Amino acid sequence: MTDHFRGRPPGSPVVAACRVVAVAAAIVAAPGCRETGPSGETRGPFRIGATIEVGAAPHGVRFSGDGDTAYVALSGDGRIAVVDLAAGAVMARWDAGSTPLDLVRVGDGWLVSQFRDSTLIRLDAEGRIVDGAVWNVGSGPSLFSPGTVRGRTWVTSEFADLLWVVDAESGVPIASHQTGERPYPADVMWDGSHAFVPNLDAGTVSVIDLLNMETDATVEVCPGPPGGALTPDQVTYVVACGESNELVFVNTASFAVTGRVSEGLGPRPFSVVVPGDGRHAVVNNAGGSTVSVVDLASRAVVQTLEVGEQPIVVRAHPDGERVFVANEISGTLVELIPAPGDVPSLASEVVVLGMIHGGHVTSEAFSLEVVRDLVREIDPDYWLTEIPPNRWDRAWSEYRASGTVEEPRTRLFPEYMDGLFPLTRELDFQVIPTAGWTEPMSDFRAAYLDAYSRDPERAESWAEYQAAAAASAEALAAGAGDDPRWIHTDAYDEAYDIRMQAYARLFDADLGPGGWDAINASHWANIERALDRHRGEGARFLLTYGAGHKGPFLRELRRRDDIVLLEVAPFLDRVESR
Repeated sequence: MTDHFRGRPPGSPVVAACRVVAVAAAIVAAPGCRETGPSGETRGPFRIGATIEVGAAPHGVRFSGDGDTAYVALSGDGRIAVVDLAAGAVMARWDAGSTPLDLVRVGDGWLVSQFRDSTLIRLDAEGRIVDGAVWNVGSGPSLFSPGTVRGRTWVTSEFADLLWVVDAESGVPIASHQTGERPYPADVMWDGSHAFVPNLDAGTVSVIDLLNMETDATVEVCPGPPGGALTPDQVTYVVACGESNELVFVNTASFAVTGRVSEGLGPRPFSVVVPGDGRHAVVNNAGGSTVSVVDLASRAVVQTLEVGEQPIVVRAHPDGERVFVANEISGTLVELIPAPGDVPSLASEVVVLGMIHGGHVTSEAFSLEVVRDLVREIDPDYWLTEIPPNRWDRAWSEYRASGTVEEPRTRLFPEYMDGLFPLTRELDFQVIPTAGWTEPMSDFRAAYLDAYSRDPERAESWAEYQAAAAASAEALAAGAGDDPRWIHTDAYDEAYDIRMQAYARLFDADLGPGGWDAINASHWANIERALDRHRGEGARFLLTYGAGHKGPFLRELRRRDDIVLLEVAPFLDRVESR
């Protein structure tokens, strides 16, 4: 029988066999699926674009908001080169103190690290040094974190063994934390919960809980790690190992080493950037003149590009596609551009199911059996779940090994424990975990709300929130309870929003990553990344989150012109007609 929603037999593939061969967090290409050009030649993920002469010993690179201009710290010249990327030329040079190693935008100006002077200095919007705006942060301040997170940026002081927290508006260092021996630049998770700091002389990575300023873990990784980067899904921290010429992969939930790449890298891999959709990591080999491109699914080097002598810093462009490499000895900035490829154009189909979590266990109208039958009728190619990406590998491994799951976050959801996992034995879909939840964020949120509810000075605001929650509950009760037809209506979303709009207005500014708008934005970023990665395949996506998240996600989905949103009611009709 043909599925009239898709015009294909249920369970049949939507694209060629090279698409996917595993139900797992990592996507593995089928054997023999190397990409080739029209004449049969092997085609790599990147090609060389512009090569721009910038000055002596370039290091850190930043970009203007529109991405048209690059700012390059010239540690050998004591200047910042202002580069017009369209023209491929330096259009200005700013004096920038002693050994400027990196810069980051702060307010309407810039903060510059002074490697030899142990300080950070400020430049105004026109590149002039601001008198008196100097902060001592210990010996050897080097590179800032790749981006700013919730008004903060971070810089390591290499010879003081410190990670500094810097206010991204004022440029003032506001706190520091001890690292391992000789720290190199940190990368920070989307919510500001954890910093991952490679310690060159210690051979470790310090994992620092930034919400509580505590060291959560010290991970033994490899000899001489000078750099690393988080993957966009925040599942993995990829560490470059300069003394052993390898990459090491660290899970961001368990902090365990999950793999290594030991073949194909050049000499002294120095830092890592993961651009775009997270398919590839670009690694600069500072002991030579190349960068290596690593496929993160297969964890193998797939391309080597000549860029210039001693590539020292690699930064992703704001467009999410290009990568720029600063070559210390050559004095050049080299652009890497994604190689053109075939773009499929079939529309994706998306079904959003609002879950009631523990309610499925007791509900008759929306029982776990109904959930399973709905999924069978939907027959997804990809199931986007409310499971954090960095916890999925453990959960899936446990299920494959024993048929049970002990991973604590995953176990909270009956629809996955008694729905998703059993259905993997019956249906052919790929699980893509997309939740933005992190444990430090959750703990911080719970402690804040508890304190807020007991604070006499906030009693009036707390009462306002309670009133909104009661009004929301009344509006929900006026519907049809736990009937899935009611849950999947705009009226349900509007009733739920009464509470959450008050929640966001009263608490979001203080909750940061735990705020309602922030957590939905984090979930959505992972969801959108999955949709973008499989854009044009003509695939069907099932999205399952708590029913309260359904409204914000539907609003985002309705903005896209590459998907077809499918209503839940026709699938319920088919379940009930069985």
